[in-house]
Amino acid sequence: MALAVFVLDRLTKAIVNATVPYGTELPLLGNLVGITNIRNAGAAFGFAPVGPWFFLVAALAVSVGLVVYVVRQPADLGVDAVLGLILGGAIGNAFDRIINGGGVTDFINFHFWPVFNVADSAVSIGVVLLIAGYFLRKPTAG
Repeated sequence: MALAVFVLDRLTKAIVNATVPYGTELPLLGNLVGITNIRNAGAAFGFAPVGPWFFLVAALAVSVGLVVYVVRQPADLGVDAVLGLILGGAIGNAFDRIINGGGVTDFINFHFWPVFNVADSAVSIGVVLLIAGYFLRKPTAG
């Protein structure tokens, strides 16, 4: 899962960077959504612009933590897939920060939400699924 997210993230960012001039928008569905090529030095969705290198270090730390966790736990396809979403997104944006001097390419622009990318989506979906799984799991007899 992590590899699929990483490849999809790299592929979509490469296509956007090759076809949409930086700072411009390619409308897709009228005023609802467009492809806007911008760089973001903050967190996902442009939040918390405290410095790009902070987020690079955080993404790498999360990635190492996820790999260690998965290796030490018994295999669970559902949990591993969810963690793969988060890992693939974290590595995708970390890679982007390294090659782009600290910023990530964002391009999915729903005009009612900050511009984001595939990696941001994967991390967000993974976190929501982890939280939902925590609240929906059945308590074990103790």
